[in-house]
Amino acid sequence: MIPTISDVSTVEEWRVVAKDIVGRKGELGYRATIVDWPGLGYSDRPSLNYNADVMESFLVELINSPNSPVANADDELVIVGGGHAATIAIRAAGKGLIRPSAVAAVAPTWAGPLPIVFGRGSDMETRYGLLRGTLRAPALGWMMYNVLVSNEKSIQSQYKSHVYANSDNVTPDIIESRYELTKRKGARFVPAAFLTGLLDPVQSREEFLQLFAKLDGDIPVLVVSTLNAPKRSKAEMEALKGSKGVTKFVEVAGALLPQEEYPLAVAEELYSFLQESFAARR
Repeated sequence: MIPTISDVSTVEEWRVVAKDIVGRKGELGYRATIVDWPGLGYSDRPSLNYNADVMESFLVELINSPNSPVANADDELVIVGGGHAATIAIRAAGKGLIRPSAVAAVAPTWAGPLPIVFGRGSDMETRYGLLRGTLRAPALGWMMYNVLVSNEKSIQSQYKSHVYANSDNVTPDIIESRYELTKRKGARFVPAAFLTGLLDPVQSREEFLQLFAKLDGDIPVLVVSTLNAPKRSKAEMEALKGSKGVTKFVEVAGALLPQEEYPLAVAEELYSFLQESFAARR
């Protein structure tokens, strides 16, 4: 299980889902491994030039390394990812860099916060580059990062406006824990890339759909859409409904982080998909 890439990405978003699935009794048993992305969550945050290729390489090395916690999956590895994480996993599988038995894409996305709103025209790309460079700068970068990301009001506003569907579910404990993540050394480097689109695995809806189509007939793919995702993100999720390569499409309550806001609903859909996928192989 890999977290949704965001300013405050963390393995914590998957813990309740993982606990529910692993704790179920049945003919098939599961174990879960949850991993933070480099530069996010509780991982180290070196000053790398982060982009989608860097994140994809991390995922590929994690899965293929002989010392990986999932090295002995015996062809029974399922990748579960949220947001951009799901799309990066789909892209890596389509390239043949990883060979999961199935992939579950929960509220999948492909465009960063600024590109999905303002587009990718040459003038905007120039502005994104300036913002990215400023955020990475030693002193001024921290100042701007504190204004844009690393403050509790900003985090709370994000969660209430588009991360969660129900603002009543945004608790002070959640905001405080996410705020603490933004204060870790090197915390601004990945957000600088994410906000400005450098972590986007594709550049258009057509490319997004093509990633899934590449897996058609090869790897089962579950897409979990949400009822209250932001309009633009929702449109990209809906485009996957009935599209080539999508084995199963379901919709649950939530917005961009349903696995954290409504973990039991997401766990139920994932468990059902796992049972169907592995039962078909027996």
